[in-house]
Amino acid sequence: MCGRYTYGPGCSDEKMIALLRVMERKYPGAYKTGEIVPGDPAPAMIAQRDKIVAVPAIFGFPGYQDGRLLINARAETAAQKKTFADSLKDRRIILPATGFYEWDPAMTKYLFTVNALPVLYLCGLYKLIEGQYRFVILTRAANESMAETHDRMPVIVDETNVRPYLTDEAAAIEILASASPRLTRQKA
Repeated sequence: MCGRYTYGPGCSDEKMIALLRVMERKYPGAYKTGEIVPGDPAPAMIAQRDKIVAVPAIFGFPGYQDGRLLINARAETAAQKKTFADSLKDRRIILPATGFYEWDPAMTKYLFTVNALPVLYLCGLYKLIEGQYRFVILTRAANESMAETHDRMPVIVDETNVRPYLTDEAAAIEILASASPRLTRQKA
């Protein structure tokens, strides 16, 4: 499961820097950078009237037991789950990241990135709850570059698929079924 990712600091990507500038201008102090954990507000991208806009969103849907947050949804079954089906249809979200974290069975923490991409675009779903955007990250079965560490990984799209994922339901379903990029792992 993807329960932590990193955003912002040290990234020299122009689009990431521009997104941070927009966030700071529109939502000063309403989001966190660095390591993002469940419950944190983070920069996100959604579609509004066919435009892609930056918004702060909180990591996790309120859970149904013990106040725990739901932080992931399986891409393979989200359309069949009451909690996620409407969001998959109408409320998709992209979480820009510079990497994500996962632990192996021995509890060693690793940072995963994609060599050719300074920014990863993690696919998610959102709901508006009590006036706040709340999100979960979509996961899929791990590819060969991730499987040694964990059996699941976030759904990652490249920059060219951000708009189709956010604005076109049929394209989003196709994107969720497409292959994952090869990841690079390093101890965190």
